[in-house]
Amino acid sequence: MYQFIYHIIYFLINPQFFTNIEQKNTYKSEFNLAFRKGNFKKSIVVFEKIEKVNRLIEPELRLDAAHAYFVTNDTLNARINYEHTEDLPNALQSSQSCNQLGVLAIIRGDSSAGLRYFKKAIEKNMDLEQARYNYELISKLYKPKGSPPQEQQKNNQNQEIKASDKKEQELDQYTSNKISKEKALQLLEDLKNSEVKILLSQKNSKQNLEKDW
Repeated sequence: MYQFIYHIIYFLINPQFFTNIEQKNTYKSEFNLAFRKGNFKKSIVVFEKIEKVNRLIEPELRLDAAHAYFVTNDTLNARINYEHTEDLPNALQSSQSCNQLGVLAIIRGDSSAGLRYFKKAIEKNMDLEQARYNYELISKLYKPKGSPPQEQQKNNQNQEIKASDKKEQELDQYTSNKISKEKALQLLEDLKNSEVKILLSQKNSKQNLEKDW
């Protein structure tokens, strides 16, 4: 209801609405073509043009833009656009966004947030294997420093550990599991690279990459 009212207000205060729609559709075709060819930097440039001519961005388009930002290592804009799509009605899209937010959290050294996002992704879509794998991997690697009292440890078994402020602090905790910092760094890098490959393979496997918006 509120979204419908917003559309009406936007139409009334924007006399160039129809002109913008036409321009937006042209940009979307250009975006899809660049994205399909793997030219993610160009697709980002086009997406930012779309944002300037029309604030009403379709969830599918924004999710693709988030993927493009992610692949080009623009983690800030990737995170912003994934956050816009983490609670979509479409379970697959929202779970993908949550999984990617989890990966971004791990990369910046916040395993607690990463685990929350992976868990949220699984709750939205049990069939998303990437999220299940990521949750199990980080759950095994992420260990608290020191040994809390036995009673406290029992009470906190199912609670997540407080997030580290720096990746270096985060990596120190992996050593408690007899994993070197170098190995932990490699695991984080492999995690991101695997997500990029999965995103690209999912896009390339679709029968119709041009969306009918």
